[in-house]
Parts: sequence; structure tokens; C-alpha cells
Amino acid sequence: MDLLGTPDLPVITGFSIGGLDPLNPPGLCETNLSEAARGAETTFGVLVGNQTAAIGCNCLIGEGTEPTIFELFNEGSDAHIGAGGEITFATPDFDLRFEGNDAAACTSTRQRDLNRGKVSFFGIGCAPPSNAICRQVLATPSAFTPNGGTDLVDALCAVPLNIIGCGFFPNEVTTICQGFQSSTGVPLQRPGKTVTTAATLACDTNGDGIPETVVALTNVTPVSCNRITATIPISASFGGNSNTAFPAACCGGTGTITITTTFTAGDNNIFGPFTRTVTCSLALGTRAPVVISVTPSNGNCAVQQDVLITGACFNINGVPNVTSVFALERGNTSNRINAIPFVIVNDNLIDAFFNFGSANAGKTFLIFVSGPNGTSRNRTVAQAGEPAGCTLGNEQGVQVTFTCNSATGAASGAAVLTSYTFDATTNVLRVTGTNIKEGALVTVGGITPKKIKFSGVEAGSNSFNTIVLKKKLCGGLNGNAELVVTNPGAPASNKLIVTEKCQ
Repeated sequence: MDLLGTPDLPVITGFSIGGLDPLNPPGLCETNLSEAARGAETTFGVLVGNQTAAIGCNCLIGEGTEPTIFELFNEGSDAHIGAGGEITFATPDFDLRFEGNDAAACTSTRQRDLNRGKVSFFGIGCAPPSNAICRQVLATPSAFTPNGGTDLVDALCAVPLNIIGCGFFPNEVTTICQGFQSSTGVPLQRPGKTVTTAATLACDTNGDGIPETVVALTNVTPVSCNRITATIPISASFGGNSNTAFPAACCGGTGTITITTTFTAGDNNIFGPFTRTVTCSLALGTRAPVVISVTPSNGNCAVQQDVLITGACFNINGVPNVTSVFALERGNTSNRINAIPFVIVNDNLIDAFFNFGSANAGKTFLIFVSGPNGTSRNRTVAQAGEPAGCTLGNEQGVQVTFTCNSATGAASGAAVLTSYTFDATTNVLRVTGTNIKEGALVTVGGITPKKIKFSGVEAGSNSFNTIVLKKKLCGGLNGNAELVVTNPGAPASNKLIVTEKCQ
């Protein structure tokens, strides 16, 4: 308690690893320990003086890279009596004293800084600080696809993350000996170490350890030694109007977040440049099918329409992710047309057959693909809770549609086929349509049936609306047979796909 810290009796407090370069005086300048210790109680980052930091969870000064942290007390003075008998009380410079319940009450009025009774250092070891530990990643998406998937991989627009663990370091920029030129007359200030944090998200849908996609997270901010916030940004893989954070190649599965903390060189980093890395797992779920486009996007709906649907995640790890393909009339969702049949060609392509019918001439339909993990995204209105500016439509921000032409008449006298029924007990195929002429050529899977019966005369014409096909059919019925009727002197009809086989 009698320490004053005078020029004749200076006091130095702190630590040093020793063996520092004598040609670099001073490697670090002194730190105001009383204020640094007080700041370390609440600070996650650079402390007063700007050359040391606190990692915030343990009230310690430093973060394990500083070769020395100290304060030199040598500006105090002893009590004395002047030549004229005037009395001058002692002025303490040393301020690391018991502070009780009130540091101000326990501090001399002539002392520069408030007393501090406890100072704790992080210290330094033989190697850089150990890696952080990740415990959990909490995702807080604003909204999921309406009527679609409800897993994280289906979330609308960017996804904020909270990464929970321990041992995270603050982002920081430090300066050595800031403001000491006034004391020495010599400019001592120079850059210290900087600490930065980056993170990536790897998507490994099939679990083979090789990620299908890697996304750089944005807004990576260490908030405390126990939490980092970051954002999975909107994916550029779907273009400028994208409304998803996940590229098309990511169909869900295991997500791995890799956090890399980089330390640069500086006199307050005895180890030189190094990095620290930690990984965290994030369950992405399983993605609903993704629809990008349909080809063609319009046609004569009086005849069956064969459309190719491009997208992603139609199969996931070899398992079909599609159980139905359908169209909903825009503005009238009760008008639903199912694609019968449809074929999943591969992970990114579906061949679908729609019988819209002539009654839907001039109408526009939204195209959807649905499966066990949800329905494809094709939004027409915003939903409650979604992020501002999140585009409508599919993941590209485009509404995927098929429009029925206004004119639906058969071209050049061609027959129009609408449906069929198959009696498996007798192997009889009954086909309905319009403008079917007597003597028309009929083929099923490239084979002409032995018996063709025309019936159902259309009023006011010499055309029929029904044909019955018997015998010599089974060779053509392969489960995906094309049925075509060609009127005499006219183009071939539209194709009906017959999915049945003979018993």
C-alpha cells in the first residue's frame, strides 16, 4: 500500500516471456492495466490503448499472443517540504490497490486513475491459442415456401445464423504504441496484428464427404466468445432475382460450416501469422423439387401436350422426390390438371403429359412438381413473415407457366385424341376424341391393331368420336406406347400415351 511509483522508485507490473528483441524497443508500449482490467469485464475486442484485446468471457487482458503486457509506474512523487516550508503531499502513480465497494472512494484525489484491486492476464503459452469449439448452429429463416417444403433448404431468401460455442475471437485491428510520440519525441506507433473471421457452408447431399456446393457466408461477426452471427446469402446460381440461399445442386442433407479465424503478424503476436479453424454441423433437411422451366410454354390444349420440365432435386440420392406433376389455373386454383403420365428422366428433367382440354383455351396454368418433401416453388403472392424484397415465382424469381392457345381447332383435318380406357380382361382399347374419319390409320406402339371399329357419329358430320381397338395390340402395349390416328389425306393426330400392358 505504500507503493507510489516515483522516478527514483519505479514499479513495473505485468508479464513478459523474456528474450525479446533488444533492437525493437519497445516491442509493446505499456498498457493502462487498471482501466484495461476494468474494460475486460465487459469488452469483447480491443481494450484501451488499442494494442491488446480481451476475448470477453473470462475478464482477462490479452488473448494469448502478446509477448508482454505491462504498466510502468514512475510518474508519482514523494511527500516533501519546500524551501519556504510549504508542504506537498505524496502523489501516487501506482493504482493497483484494493478498491473495496467503491474505487473512487478508495483512490487518492491526487492519483491519476482509479484503483483496481484485481488484474488478470490471459498469458501466453508455447503455441498459438487453441481452436474454438462449436456446439450448435441455430438458423432463423423468416419464412418457408408456401405449400411446399418446410426444411431449412426450402427457406425463402437469405438465412441468418447464430453459431454457438466457446473460444471465439473478436475481429480486431490493433495499433502498437499509439499516442506515445508526445512522451518520447520519437514516433513509435506502428500496425499491430489484425484478426478477421470468415465462414463457409458446404452442402453434402449424398453424405460422401465431397460437398456438392460451398457457399461463402456473409456478415460474419463474432459477437462474444460464445456466439458468432452470419448469413447464408441469396444464391447467385439462380440469377439476379433469386429468392433462395441454396444453389440448385444442394438438395439438402448435411451442412458443414467452417469458421476460419486469421491472425496477421505484429509485435503483439509473437507467433507470426496463423489461422484457427473450427467446423459445425447444420441439418439442412431435404429439399422440395425445384422447377426452372417448361418447354413448350404454350400450345393447343385441345390435344395432349407433352412438356419437358427442367429443374433440380427430382431424384435425391437415387430416390424419386416426385409423386405428382400438376397445373393450376392462375387465379382459379380449383381448376387443377394432373399430368398423366409423367416420367422422371433424370435428377433435372421430367417428361409430363397434360390433357388440358379445349375448355381451357386461352387460360394460363402454373406448373408444379410435388413429392414427399414438398411442392415446387411458384409463388404468386408474398406471405406473412417473409423478408422484404423476396421475389415471387420460382427460385429464379420467375413464374413457370403453360398457356393454352385461344385457337384450338384441329389443323388440316387431323383427328384430335382426348382419352382412352383399357379393359385388361379382354385386351380391348377404347379411344375417344373428335374428327376421327372412317378408314383412319391407327397405330399403338407402332403396331396397327387387327380390328378397328369406328362409332359415335358426330352430329352434322361424317366424323366419329370413338374407336374400339381389338386384337394384335399386346405387342405394342409396352407401358409407354404412343397411340396415333391418321385420317386419310390429313396429318397425324396428337399422341396419346398408353401406360397399360396386356395381362
